[in-house]
Amino acid sequence: MSEQVNPKRKGSVRRTIDGISTVLAFLAVACIAFVLVAVVADVASRTFFGQSIGGVVEMSEVMMVIIVFLGLGYAERRGGHVSMTLLIRKLPSRAAAIVNAIAFLVVVVVLGWMMWVTGDRAIASVAAGEYRFGLVRVAVWPARIAIAVGLAVYLLEIILGMLDNFRTVYGKGSKTAAALDPVSPPLA
Repeated sequence: MSEQVNPKRKGSVRRTIDGISTVLAFLAVACIAFVLVAVVADVASRTFFGQSIGGVVEMSEVMMVIIVFLGLGYAERRGGHVSMTLLIRKLPSRAAAIVNAIAFLVVVVVLGWMMWVTGDRAIASVAAGEYRFGLVRVAVWPARIAIAVGLAVYLLEIILGMLDNFRTVYGKGSKTAAALDPVSPPLA
């Protein structure tokens, strides 16, 4: 499952989902920068003043969840997730398409379920004002929202990839198993 965006087929829905994925990736990068500055400040404070900045560890833990989940959709679009294509590249195109379709459907079902469960948990967390205990109170609900939103965008990117796979197999695209390989370009 990966990017393989055909520029000729980049419609408004795809542009919108890609835009959302990109914005979430930029938010993840901003969170990385924030954690970086906070940890460096904490280390400097311990080194020079002998005491930590309260809550940096707790905040960093929550921010790591936000960083990971907000970047899922963008990583999928860019083909950044790990995939095993050794077997599928050896299959005939029809068999490769069937294997890919089954894999996409399983992923869509699992991600849909995960999104549903984490969405419910995020709503409950916001309603309860959930926070993490530590030296200071750190809100957990933003991370729970990021999990649900990140999974939703990831699911949308997977669905777009699934549609691209079907277009490649049944449309105008190349009908070889190598064309279904999300990582390597088709062999000439």
